[in-house]
Amino acid sequence: MKVNFYLKDPTGDYPTWIYCSISYRNQRVKVYTTLKIHPKDWNVKKQQARQSFTGYGTFNRTLHNIEGRVGKIDLEWREQHANEKEIQPLPGEVLKEQLRKYLSQETKQERQDNEKRTFWSYYNLFIERMEAGTRVNTKDGKPLAKGTIFQFHNLKRHLKEFEKAKSCILTFEKVDISFYKNFVDHLTIKKRLGPNTIGKLITNLKVFLREAFEEGLTTNNKFSHKSFKSINHTSDTVYLTLAEIKQIQGLDLSASPRLERVRDYFIIGCYTGLRFSDIISIRPGNVNDGMITLTQAKTGDVVVIPFGKEVETILDKYGNAIRRISNQKYNDYLHLICERCELLQKEISIKQITGGKEITVKGPKHEFISSHTARRSFATNESAAGDLDRSEIMALTGHKTEKAFKKYIRETPHETATRIKEKLIQRDLKRASINTHLKAV
Repeated sequence: MKVNFYLKDPTGDYPTWIYCSISYRNQRVKVYTTLKIHPKDWNVKKQQARQSFTGYGTFNRTLHNIEGRVGKIDLEWREQHANEKEIQPLPGEVLKEQLRKYLSQETKQERQDNEKRTFWSYYNLFIERMEAGTRVNTKDGKPLAKGTIFQFHNLKRHLKEFEKAKSCILTFEKVDISFYKNFVDHLTIKKRLGPNTIGKLITNLKVFLREAFEEGLTTNNKFSHKSFKSINHTSDTVYLTLAEIKQIQGLDLSASPRLERVRDYFIIGCYTGLRFSDIISIRPGNVNDGMITLTQAKTGDVVVIPFGKEVETILDKYGNAIRRISNQKYNDYLHLICERCELLQKEISIKQITGGKEITVKGPKHEFISSHTARRSFATNESAAGDLDRSEIMALTGHKTEKAFKKYIRETPHETATRIKEKLIQRDLKRASINTHLKAV
C-alpha cells in the first residue's frame, strides 16, 4: 500500500488543499485532507512542507500520521477477516469512509487550534479580550479605554479594505516589509489619510503583531525591523488667542439656541482643555466645589479640572448637565459660529500632507477651527501665560509625556519671539531699578 500527497492546484498563487492518493492491489483511492498550503511552501519531491514554512514540523507530522492511519486501517481490515479462507482486499469505499472519519474526529482539536492561530481569528480574539477586560493596559493593569478599543476596530476596517483592494487574505507570514510599504501606500494614496493617522494605525498593528509573536502564533518578527516604522509628523494646526476666545464668547447667539449651546461647550474646552468627548459627558455628579471630575473617554484616566468664573457661569446655565451632540454636528455649528468673528476673518496659511504630498492651504482662520482647537488653545495659552508650570498644565490635559504635550503647543515663532521680547523688557526694567537703587545709596 503506497501513500502519496499532492496539491489540488500546484500552479496557483494561493494556499491549496492537499489530498492523499492511496495505491494498492490495482486500486487507487483519493481522499482530501484537512490541510492547505501555498505551492511555494511545498516540497514536491519529499511531499511535505518546506522548512521555511512556519510550523512545518507539526504540519509534516500530521501528514505522517495520516499515512500511518492508512496502514492501520488496512491492518484492522485484515485482522477482522483473518478467519476467512481468502481475505478480500480492503474495499476502496471502506478505506475512504474510515480515513474521512479519522480526519474529522482525530484532527478536530488540531483544526480548532490551527484556526485560532490564523491572523483574523487571533485578531478577533484580541479585540474580544479587550472588550471583556481580560486584556488590560500593560503599564497600569487597567482595562483598556473605549477609545483604544475603537482604534483597533478602525485598524481592522482598514486592513479588510486593503485585503479587498489587493484581492488577498492576510496571514502572519504575509505581514512583511513589502506588505508594510503597500499598506502605507494604500492608506496614503487611496484613503488619503494624514501621516499621523497612518502612524497610529501602524503603531497599533505592531502592538497586535508583537503579542501574536510573543504568544508563539508566528515566528515572523518583520514588524520589529527599522523600516517597519510608525510615521510621525507635527501637523500645522491653529489655536485661538485669548482675544479671539473672548470675541467668540461675546457673540450674541440668543436667536439660535443650538449655536449658543455649541459656543458655550467650546468655551468650556478653551478654559479647561477637556476633549469634546469629555465635555459632552459632564453631568451634575461630575461637578463639585469648583472642579470637574471625570474619567476621560479616550484614555480611561480620571482627571480633576478646576474651573474659573467663565466656566462656572456656563455650567450653571445648563444645570451642570451638558447635552450630547455628534462631533460632526458640533463642528458644523462651530464653523457657523466662528465665521461671525471679525478676528477670525484674517487669512492664514497652513501646511498639510494630503495624498503623500505637502501642500499649503490658505483661507480665513475660522475655516481651520474644529472641536479640538479648544484643547490646543488651552495648552498653548496656559503655556504662554507662565502662571502654571508644564507639569501642572499636563496634569489638567492628562498628557503623560512632555513629547506628547509639546505637540499641542501651537504658538507661532513670531508670537514666541514677541512674548520673549516682553519678558526681556521687563527684566531690563527690573535691572535698571536695581542699579538706580544702588546709586542712590
